Amino acid sequence: MKRLNGLKYVLLLGILLLFGGCGREGEAGSIAEKNAKEAVYIGDNNINEYVIVGKNTAARRAGNELQSYIQRTGGDVLPVVSKQGKAQHAITLEINRKLDKAKKITIQDGEVIISAVNAESLYDGVYLFINTYLGWMKAGSDEAHISNANSELHVPANVSEQEPWIEEREAIITLWNVNWSGGIYLDNAVSVKNNVMYFTEDQLYEYVKMMKYCGFTGIQVTDMCAAWAGLGSWQAVHEKIRMMADAAHSLDMKFTLWVWGAEFSGYGWADDTVVFHVDGDYAYNSEEVVAVFEKYYNIYADLADCCDRLIGHYYEPGNLNTAEEIAYFAGMLRDKFHAVNPDIDFGISCWVDVYDKDIFINELGNDITLYEQGYRDDPERQYTGFRTAIQNYGCRLGTWAWGAIEMEIDQLAQMNFNLDYVRSIYQTARNYDAIAKPEYWSEMDSYHILNVFSLYCAGHMLINPDVPDETLLSELSAAVVGEQYAEAFTEMLNIIQDARTGSSRDTYIWSNENYILKSVDYPAQDILTRCEECIPILQEMIDTGLESYSLPCPISLNEVLRMMMPHLQQIKSFAEFRIALAELETAYAGGADAETLTARLSEIAEPIKSYNTVVGCWGQVEARAQHEMVTDFCERTGMEVPQNAAFRANRKMHIYMQMTTAQMGKKEPHYESNYQWGYAYGEETAELIDELVEEGLFIRKEDGSFYLADWENYIYHFN
Repeated sequence: MKRLNGLKYVLLLGILLLFGGCGREGEAGSIAEKNAKEAVYIGDNNINEYVIVGKNTAARRAGNELQSYIQRTGGDVLPVVSKQGKAQHAITLEINRKLDKAKKITIQDGEVIISAVNAESLYDGVYLFINTYLGWMKAGSDEAHISNANSELHVPANVSEQEPWIEEREAIITLWNVNWSGGIYLDNAVSVKNNVMYFTEDQLYEYVKMMKYCGFTGIQVTDMCAAWAGLGSWQAVHEKIRMMADAAHSLDMKFTLWVWGAEFSGYGWADDTVVFHVDGDYAYNSEEVVAVFEKYYNIYADLADCCDRLIGHYYEPGNLNTAEEIAYFAGMLRDKFHAVNPDIDFGISCWVDVYDKDIFINELGNDITLYEQGYRDDPERQYTGFRTAIQNYGCRLGTWAWGAIEMEIDQLAQMNFNLDYVRSIYQTARNYDAIAKPEYWSEMDSYHILNVFSLYCAGHMLINPDVPDETLLSELSAAVVGEQYAEAFTEMLNIIQDARTGSSRDTYIWSNENYILKSVDYPAQDILTRCEECIPILQEMIDTGLESYSLPCPISLNEVLRMMMPHLQQIKSFAEFRIALAELETAYAGGADAETLTARLSEIAEPIKSYNTVVGCWGQVEARAQHEMVTDFCERTGMEVPQNAAFRANRKMHIYMQMTTAQMGKKEPHYESNYQWGYAYGEETAELIDELVEEGLFIRKEDGSFYLADWENYIYHFN
């Protein structure tokens, strides 16, 4: 990007004035940008009530630049003065050579101060203010334009820096395709408005800006073959990633690239040249294997010039068996990036900590970041052990938190709100800071906009883990929907938390005995009552065409709220099911006749609807829990499980589509023995596969494995 110099700006201004610009009605000569706002507020104050104060000539020159952008945003031509005088409010620009950083923006009760160590940095501060708060992108360049689509802008009344718990905080923007779960199940009914890979450059900019508003100092983006399959090429994905990196840097944020270090084929991306081991030897002793890593690490290194941090991920998924192999190839990955930018912070994700970290340090040195997981099943042992090792190594400690904000989108995709659970993780983790404290923490963003509300809480709790729930929720809800609907929106988020997550890992994770959806403590009547109260209010918010108040949003708030509605409907339907099932249990215990029980069971077993929401490989979450609870009831009572043909066919389609994905590019049949390790559909998985064999879609081998009857349809690939 190139900054407009003074002469160029004057010439441009003259041309726009000559042709009348695109000024607002009644303001001759006013120059308004495309997407200019009807009004701009800082807190409760209209920006037209402000003056721009520059205490010296250099500051006033920067003030003239800010004046122009404010006018083009839709405001008046604000006076640029040396003293505030009697003006109601001020945006003050000052050069302070004693600052501990190049630039700083503070907003206190609506009064704005932009400080910098010198004149050059003051311009940077002005452009940062314009990009961050006035709805622009690329301010200070000849590509500058308004990217925010709202009719009004609301700048927060208070923005100040405080000593954070975690210095560097990032959201993990995960590039799973929302309508193609795990590269396996393609769902054409799902809206792609929530798919960041389909966003325009302006939308990506607003998305990154939204993450900054959530309290993050940077973004982490996952680069992987699954994403390449979704757009058809790694080049197309890298173009989007580079847009996000550029947006982050222009917003004074950092950019991290996270890569699959040893997984280069599958998930819809077929490469029949990929091989990880030959003759059982170490992978790095094979020229063929090394060539594969060279090929894909060169692809990753295409982004080296825009990275501040690089994380190699080698486990789940990954195909290297030993710490020695990981250390060797991690060194190759690091060297390729450092050849472009030697200042990149390089690290290895140790999220399940199965490899010998001593080997990593011995081979790579201690100028490296090792990443722990955010939660621990046994924190006293796991946190203490990992952090003590980091302290002894003298390397850097980071946290790569996975599965707290949401579950992986390819398993049980759902809208979540996880304030209580995330807080519990932070409060536990900080107890071990005396051993070694993370200087970096990242939180998962996979469902994207619908789970950004948890990310907002996470980002602000990474600054202050003790910030009260009430403060977080009131500020978040007001930022999203404004004061009129803030209380109702808070209640909607709390319903989602109470119905899908609870307050702990035990209630949140599907494999735990206390999983909230199947728990005896599920508050069905309370959830139902609250849904019946909130759903009409949500519909009212949709009908009024409400705009996001101050939270930057890459799509309209109306679209966000419309995508949110089905989740509340699903929760309501499941609460009704839980109430009905409890009544059925009582009727059975009371000796009700079989005909009555069967008829009622058939009614309540009607599957919870997907409603075009993002659905993972395991199906809609409430529908899955509902089916398991009905099956359990029937096993205990001897009743026959009601069958829904569409529900069953959909599950078989998931299994079939995974087989087609795995077969892609292979010139021989691909064999499997199960689907999703049996986790998706439990004991019913075997029955579904048997039906696919009976229907002629699969062929069974003598050893029990199966393959596609039409496997030759999928032997070609075009990656």
